[in-house]
Amino acid sequence: MPKRLALVAWWLGLVASLWAGGARYGMTREEVVAALGAPAAELTRGPRLILRYPRNGTVELENGVVVRLNGVPVDDGTPPPPTTAPPPNPNYTLEDLPNLEMRQGTAAPRASTQELMAATERLEQGRDKQLLAMVPAPLVYWSSLLVGLVIRALVTVVVLKFAFRWCDVHADWNQMIIPALADTGTQAAINAAAYALWHTNRLFNVDTGIAYFVLIGVLLKTTHACTLPRAVAVATAAKFASFVTWILISAALLNLMAGALGR
Repeated sequence: MPKRLALVAWWLGLVASLWAGGARYGMTREEVVAALGAPAAELTRGPRLILRYPRNGTVELENGVVVRLNGVPVDDGTPPPPTTAPPPNPNYTLEDLPNLEMRQGTAAPRASTQELMAATERLEQGRDKQLLAMVPAPLVYWSSLLVGLVIRALVTVVVLKFAFRWCDVHADWNQMIIPALADTGTQAAINAAAYALWHTNRLFNVDTGIAYFVLIGVLLKTTHACTLPRAVAVATAAKFASFVTWILISAALLNLMAGALGR
C-alpha cells in the first residue's frame, strides 16, 4: 500500500509540474527536478548528466545547465544555448578548408560570394601562369622556329616528290621547292604571329589547315598539277606522308633519348 501511495504521489507531482510549465534550457538540475519532479534514472556520460523521465523523456545537462530536452514538456520556446561547436557560419576562408577538422556536430564552413569570386580569380591567375610557363622563352622560340622551318621545308620537298609519284603526276625536283616553301612558310608565319600577338604556341592545327589550302593554290599555279582534282590529290597525299614522316622522326628521336638516358 505505501508503494502504491508513493507511485500515485509521484504521478501527481509530475502532472502538477507539467501543468505548471516544464523545463527550460539553461536550468540547473535542481530547477529541472522542481519543474518535472524526480527523474526515474540518472546517467553520467563524460561531462554530461542525463535525467530520464517516463515515455523516453530525457533532459541532458552539460556543465551543470540544460542543453537538450527530448520528450519532456518545455516551459517556452526558448532556443537551446550555443554549445562548444563553431557557429553555423564561422569566419572561415577557403584557405582554411583543407586544414579544418570536421567533427560530428560541427557545421560546415560557408564562404561568401566575395570569397568565392576571389578564389575563382586566384585559380584563373594560377592557370594563366601555368599556361605562360608552358610557352618557351623568346630566344628559344625564334631559334626553334627558324631551325624547324628549314627542316620542315626539306621534309616537305621529299614528301611532295613522293605525293606526285603516288598520284601519277610528273614533276621535277625543282618544282617541289616553291610549294614546299609556301607550305612551311605559311605555318611558320602563322605561328610567329600567334606568338608575337598572343604569346602562345598552341594553335590546334589551325596553321596546318591554312597551309593546306595555300599548298593547293601554289600547286595549281607552279606545277603540272594544274587542275583542282590533281592539286587536291597531291596536297592531300603530301600532308598524309608528312604526318607519317614526322611520327617516324619523333619515334626515332625518343628512341635515341631513351637510349642516352639509359646509359
